[in-house]
Amino acid sequence: MRPPPRWNRPSAEAVERIRQLAERRLSAEEFDAYVHAPMSEAERQEILESVAWFTKRYPTPGERLAAARRAYKQWAQGMPDRDQSPSE
Repeated sequence: MRPPPRWNRPSAEAVERIRQLAERRLSAEEFDAYVHAPMSEAERQEILESVAWFTKRYPTPGERLAAARRAYKQWAQGMPDRDQSPSE
């Protein structure tokens, strides 16, 4: 298996824009529309395939938890601090 490709850190502006989108408040109508939107067959199939792969790759609950912890640690190490620009 090949290592994941390297990526360039996003600009401070891009990080801030994503934060604004992720942290914005939805109206009740926007929230209802999002959570009640029907899932497409393609989305459903992708989820089922991902679950099948993951449970085959990590067959025990302990292995799954360890994989999730490793993935979170890797993700957290790549994220800039909230009060730090991505170039620091």
